[in-house]
Order: sequence, then structure tokens, then C-alpha cells
Amino acid sequence: MKPDGNSTRTAVKPAGVAILGSTGSIGTSALRVLARQRDRFVPVALTANGNVAALAEQVATWMPAFVGLVQAHADAPDDWGVGAECLVAAATHPDAQIVINAVVGAAGLPATLAALRMGKRVALANKETLVVAGAIVTDTARRHGGELVPVDSEHSAILQCLAGRQPHEVRRLVLTASGGPFRTWPAERIAAATVTDALKHPTWQMGSKITIDSATLANKALEVIEAHHLFGVPYDRIDVVVHPQSIIHSFVEFVDGSVLAQMGVPSMELPILYALTYPERVPDSGVPSFDPVALGGLSFETVRSGDFPLLQLGIDAGRRGGAAPAVFNAANEVAVAHFLAGRLSFSGIAERVSAALHELADAPGASLEELLRADAAARDHVNAQVGC
Repeated sequence: MKPDGNSTRTAVKPAGVAILGSTGSIGTSALRVLARQRDRFVPVALTANGNVAALAEQVATWMPAFVGLVQAHADAPDDWGVGAECLVAAATHPDAQIVINAVVGAAGLPATLAALRMGKRVALANKETLVVAGAIVTDTARRHGGELVPVDSEHSAILQCLAGRQPHEVRRLVLTASGGPFRTWPAERIAAATVTDALKHPTWQMGSKITIDSATLANKALEVIEAHHLFGVPYDRIDVVVHPQSIIHSFVEFVDGSVLAQMGVPSMELPILYALTYPERVPDSGVPSFDPVALGGLSFETVRSGDFPLLQLGIDAGRRGGAAPAVFNAANEVAVAHFLAGRLSFSGIAERVSAALHELADAPGASLEELLRADAAARDHVNAQVGC
């Protein structure tokens, strides 16, 4: 029924959003999205790892009800939450209906679980949540009425292509990978790559850890595991293909042979917006209009698995299940940190992850406590091997 001329339109209060990792690349992109959607969303909780200055600027702009800083700092105001527990405090804030989890690494897991237990929507950019404890996380969402909506461009693409289709209608999922900065490098040159080399991603501007993961293709292994849990598709029906232009973000092939692909310019603002509004679409002028003529062509290549061993190591860990994915993720996090600090070669990342899996992949992993113990053991293993 249309309202008559005398009716007064009732204003709808914007939904509260908590952003965990608000000063990182996803967090700052999310705030740009919220700035254009002020009538629909408002940030009520912001947290950062240690960037006090950037967080203070965001607080001055948005005046959120809760502010948290994971790493204590003398310049942090007394009324900010401090320590890892501030992530859970932000995720469970009563004014936040949606939680954007953009924390790097397994540190984002407790906040995801806490938000899901309260029946909230988690816009998930922290893929490690599902890698470490996928079955536990999805079960928590199901039992408590919470929602997991992916922010990663690849998984957002799959979600859009599926559009309510049933798992039995899907033949396979195909995740696209840019190939990273070393896509055309020979194996010998890759092994000697420097930190500066590895941080030169060809199409995306991201944080240092995920940029290194993209260079090793460990990130794509994490995404395969995440896709398995998000969409309930077996590993043998999830493929990866290199697509240097990063225009097609993923494909879904259906049982009748039809293939749907989601395309768009390389901007994280589109999947962030969709995670906030799913299943609806709303106007947003921040994403450039798509110009197919300007693309100049799209190309696809087979993954050079032998030169990027972390991809298969991670997929095999996912297939193995139990504690193996948690071990893979934790060992990779620590190995990447050592590489960035100059204590490990680029090829040493895969070597250290492989060694950790050899020793610890069969550790118990039926409960969250066992998975966290496996995570800690993998970190200790890599640190010991590097000599730290």
C-alpha cells in the first residue's frame, strides 16, 4: 500500500557496525563504504592492533561508543579498551548488529565465535577463523542464529553467483588468483625473492601479511579451505586458476554445465558493501562503473604448483582435517613474520610450514581447546626451527 499525502515517513535507525581492524586496508575501506551509507549504517565500535594515531583520527571522525587497542600504548586514552579481549568486547557490543572482522590471523577467532553466539551477522574478512575451526564456527552460527557473510572478493563472488542455489546443483567452484608478483618468475629467482619483491602485489593494495601470502599462494590455500566451510562443497570440487587481471573474482559451474562468474573492478569496497546489505543490493557511487571495452582482454593460466608449494600444502591440510589446517595456518603466520623480519628466506616459508605439518598435523583437533593447542604448538615449532 502506498502512503497517502498526509502520512509521515518513519526514519529507520542505522544499523550499528563494529569494525575489528579498522586501521587496516579492509577496515579503512569499510569506513569509506559507511561514509557513503550513513543512512543505513553507523560504526559503533572500532579496534586496531597498534596504530594509535590512525585509530585516534577515526575516533575523532566517527565518535564510536567503544574503542579498543590490542597492543597497549602509552598514548592511548584511558577510556579505550586494551588487550586482545577488546576484540571480543567490540564484537559483543550491544549496539553492534553487524561485525566486520578484519583482524589478521587466528587472533580473530574468539571475536567471531562471540558475535555468532549472540546471533549477529559477521562480515568475515578474517579467513583464518574458518581455517582454524571451520566446523566449530559454522556449527556455532547454526545453533545461535548468527550469520557468516564473506568479505573476501572470491567468496563474495561465489555467494553472488549461487544466489540461493542448493549445494546439489553445484558441480564445482573455481577461485581465481592473480598469481602475485612472482607469476612469471622462474623458480630460482622466486627462491631468492626479497621482502621488497614480495610486497609488490600487481593488482591489490593490502597489508603486509596477506600480501606475502598472495606471493606464496598460501592465501589461496586458505581461501579453498574457507570456501569448503562456507559453501559445503567438497575439496575435490574446488579448483584454482590464475587470472592476472583480477576482474573475474570466481566462477561457479553448475551440474547442467552452465557457468556463472562475478566480475568487477579490483575494489574491496564492493564485497564489503554486499556483506553489509546481503541479500539486498543498494546504490553506492564509490565503486567505479565497469567498462568492458577498457579491459583489453582477460586471460587464465594453470597454477604452477611446483613453484608455489604452499597452495597444495594448505589444500592437503584442509582435506586431512582435524588439527592440520590450524597447524598450517599458525606455522605460516609465524614463518611469514620471520620472513618480513629478515630471519627467513622466501623459500624458507614453505619449508618451515611443511616441517610443522610433518610433526604436528595429526595432533588432536576435535575441540576448540585442542585446535588452539595445535595452533600454539605449530608456532613454537617454527620459532624453534628459526632459532627464536
